[in-house]
Amino acid sequence: MANRQGYPVVTKLILFSTIALLALAGCATMQDVNPFGPGKVFNDLDQDGDGVISQAEAAPEPALARPFARLDTDRDGNLSTKEYQAATLNVTRGMNFEQVDLNRDGVISKREADATPLSLREAFDRIDADGDDNISPVEYQAATTNLLQGVNFQELDTDGDGVLSESETAQAVILRDDLDRLDADGDGWISRDEFIAAQR
Repeated sequence: MANRQGYPVVTKLILFSTIALLALAGCATMQDVNPFGPGKVFNDLDQDGDGVISQAEAAPEPALARPFARLDTDRDGNLSTKEYQAATLNVTRGMNFEQVDLNRDGVISKREADATPLSLREAFDRIDADGDDNISPVEYQAATTNLLQGVNFQELDTDGDGVLSESETAQAVILRDDLDRLDADGDGWISRDEFIAAQR
């Protein structure tokens, strides 16, 4: 069966479906990481060197202290390196847990992660904080927390020039390791637009 232009209807349906899927994938593309990572910052925050960040150690850093309970996926009152790494991810923008938990069993298996955009697949082991080869709703929530949402650009921009320098970003502990990732145009400064884009 063909339409007026001579293209088989099946071919048009396949083409339309492919375009629609690509558009959906673009809308729901998962961000691989937040604009900051677990490098030296974790050690700076872990003041007593016991390998975890306690609530008291997180308290001076509001961006980490506010969502602390959400990030503490094992509910032990501390953030382990795995929990902190999961917190520094910002995956699944535009997709909720239920959309990724395809078989509705309450966890995201590696197989389900493989069916999602690339970033969740790559980040699976970092999000799976307890190492049980599944992502629980609690672990998923931690990975979908954007810590930058608790950071105020204007407060960091102490000289009021509309951009953040390396010394200005150093005021926010969680930004220290990641000036390069925030600096999308590579000019050595973080503009307000770059900062806002990273907060989404």
